[in-house]
Amino acid sequence: QAQRWTKLNCPHPVMALHLDVLLYCALLVLFIWRSCVWWRFSGVALENLNYISLLYLLMHILLVCEVANFGQAFILDLNGEVSNELDIHSFLWVKIAMWITPFALVFIMCLTWFQSREHIRKIWRQEAELQHDRALQIVALPAVYAVMAMSSLAQLYHLAAEHHAPGTDAGKIEEIRKSSYSRYDTVFMVADLYEAWALYQFGTLTLEVLEATLAMRWSRRGGRTHEGQDEVRMSYVAVSQIMWLGTAMFVVVCVIQAGWSLWQWNFGAAASDWEAYERDLRQFYFAGLLASGAAIYNVNVVESAYSEMLEAYSPLTKFVSVKLLVFFSFWQKGALGFAKDLGFLQLTDLQLKLLHSTLLVYECLASALLHRWAWSAEEPWYTALAARPKSGPAADVDERRPLLPGAGASAHSA
Repeated sequence: QAQRWTKLNCPHPVMALHLDVLLYCALLVLFIWRSCVWWRFSGVALENLNYISLLYLLMHILLVCEVANFGQAFILDLNGEVSNELDIHSFLWVKIAMWITPFALVFIMCLTWFQSREHIRKIWRQEAELQHDRALQIVALPAVYAVMAMSSLAQLYHLAAEHHAPGTDAGKIEEIRKSSYSRYDTVFMVADLYEAWALYQFGTLTLEVLEATLAMRWSRRGGRTHEGQDEVRMSYVAVSQIMWLGTAMFVVVCVIQAGWSLWQWNFGAAASDWEAYERDLRQFYFAGLLASGAAIYNVNVVESAYSEMLEAYSPLTKFVSVKLLVFFSFWQKGALGFAKDLGFLQLTDLQLKLLHSTLLVYECLASALLHRWAWSAEEPWYTALAARPKSGPAADVDERRPLLPGAGASAHSA
């Protein structure tokens, strides 16, 4: 069996399924499926074959696989010899937190699925379909990221609990460890891809709400221009283009870095020349840091600059719910490493990675709970945005109604 794993160019049995490759390809397929079919095909509702239902089906299958892998590592840890990585007193609190992560993952999956069903029911009723569709992709973010965090945790837990027979070549053991570390990074790269897409959807949805609010304010004046209107319009166009560029570049960087890493592992020489792989990987890591920072900053600029007009949309809670995982996924690992270098964390590299993966599962749980509050399917702006006429005689009457509650008062003061 060990020889079979070696032939698969897979340094560890947990990665024999290549779950990162599976999810990466599945996300690309679901993206195409959404673009071509969406929620109906030839007028027939795809109740079980829509892309969100397929995504959750895949997530549940991966959940079962990862919990089983984690269980194998747990049994190996309990029945095996004393581990220098796991069986030390200072690491006990991390082990206890690790043991609870499968329950947290199941809870995350339940939270996101039941909340997604609320938005799906709105889509079947043809109520603000596009807006609820965008919200669905954001709501699914904690589930997708938690599954991949669990994948990396199960892999590293097995690595830490595994005991090698006496006389095993030390160089071979070190090669397995280094390869597992690199594969651990690849798992998170695939998760970052979906994270970037969710942030892009959030930015697009925010711009749609802002554009509709501005258009409604101008329509109330009967098409008459007023002082400052051109400046506001130009400001909105400039800010929206900047935010679109920032979030789109974040998606592009994540697609390239995840695709490159998977190619290296499955068709390249990453397993045999991991030093060159890690050297190139660091370049993508810093590119991801810059892209994520730029995307978050651009979205924050729009939220703060137009907070008054977006008040009923509650952009702050929505922004925090999305930004939470982006921040932790890209900056937490570096912060933990910095704390280790300063002596605040007395952990080995493997223990640090186990801590990072464990924390991300709980941070996904916190994000899922926050999404439950921030992305309710009953908020009035969904229907108001979808029902706003684009043009025509009826638009002059309907567009005089405020898009968002409270917008009318602020419009008269503008």
